[in-house]
Amino acid sequence: MKKPVHIIIILIIFLINFHIAAAEAPSINEGSSILIDSKTGQVLYEKNSDAKGLFPASTTKIMTAIIALEKGKLDSMMTASQEAIDDIGKDGSNIGIMAGEQLSLENLLKAMLISSANETANIIAENISATRQEFVDLMNQKAKELGASNTNFVNPCGAHDSNHYTTAADLAKITQYAMTFPKFREIVRMDSYQLPPTNKHDSWPVLTTTNKLMQSDKSENYTIIGVKTGYTGPAGHNLVSAAVNLDGMELISVVMNIKNEGSQANVKRYSKDLLDYGFNNFSLVTLKADSQVFRSVPVEDAADENPLDLLTRGEVKYIMPNDKSQWNVKEIIEVRDPIVAPVNKGDIMGHIEYQLNGAVIGKVDLLAARQVEIKPQVKLMNSFEAFLENRILQSILLTIFILSIALIILRLVLRTISRRVNARNVKPDFRRKCAGERKLPK
Repeated sequence: MKKPVHIIIILIIFLINFHIAAAEAPSINEGSSILIDSKTGQVLYEKNSDAKGLFPASTTKIMTAIIALEKGKLDSMMTASQEAIDDIGKDGSNIGIMAGEQLSLENLLKAMLISSANETANIIAENISATRQEFVDLMNQKAKELGASNTNFVNPCGAHDSNHYTTAADLAKITQYAMTFPKFREIVRMDSYQLPPTNKHDSWPVLTTTNKLMQSDKSENYTIIGVKTGYTGPAGHNLVSAAVNLDGMELISVVMNIKNEGSQANVKRYSKDLLDYGFNNFSLVTLKADSQVFRSVPVEDAADENPLDLLTRGEVKYIMPNDKSQWNVKEIIEVRDPIVAPVNKGDIMGHIEYQLNGAVIGKVDLLAARQVEIKPQVKLMNSFEAFLENRILQSILLTIFILSIALIILRLVLRTISRRVNARNVKPDFRRKCAGERKLPK
């Protein structure tokens, strides 16, 4: 009688575990959202992510930081203008920088990305480019380079403008690129910072991050590592987040245009739901590891008969669903055929390409694991053939042949000329001799 009870308990546990492992996609009925792999840009979830004309608000500062890190020097001192301080938009956030105040680019970036100070973005733009407009032009140029084709910036701080817009998908691409800068990653992960004294401030209050998700998240599966908040009335609440787990899987979520009741709390909740979904339902899978023996192949004309091991160089890691039935990965193998001795250790003998739904997701080379010598007799024959095929030698032999033919022809011509000359010299003597003989009878 106990056995069926045990089976039922086991079945219940299995169903509970299965439900946890196969959680449904998050239900976000408001705004626009997307979840991507930070390394490859692979989309794990999206809803209205290409909806156009959304206002980025202060998430604009992600692109401002990109241009600053590409064009500026972190230790360069920058001076605040009155225009930069005044032009922060209606109710724009600021930290009270004064006209003529000097701060380093690094400190301005920290104030901009941690506490979202609008004037810092304007100061950076004015000090890196001749004008703010030139800086904004660089922002738009970079957006196009990154494939953010539905994005247009009008200012570096995110102050509202009807012509200042983006999409969740574009903002994800921009953030993915920003996360390739170590200094950007370092700053957006900070939850607070205190600026050093300047020529206008003896001290500063501690600046705290506007990203409350980073402060409140207590997930055991992953750690929030940034990135940026954004809010204006027309934009609603926006939040770009990045998180990483112990396996090194790093995800970026973007939630935009949240304007429902409780939107400030909801944008945070939606972002957490996206990240929970990603880390609960996907894993970073090693499709092919580095320095593994892939296969052994024969080698023609080898001095020994042992097959050659082919080793993989590099590895392919990709985020895959935990449900393997959803995998659709193709392994396309190309190996040199035939492989002929001699072979040097480390020579590329082929490659393996991995495709998911027709798109290439990774590639590894196949290298020779050892050196393979050629058979002596084949080496001798190859050397002789190579000697005969040498172009310089061919040119020399051709020249010798042509000269030989020319000499033969020249010799024949000279011989013919000599005979003719001799013949002419002989005829007069012969006539005189004949004439003398006829006169003798008289």
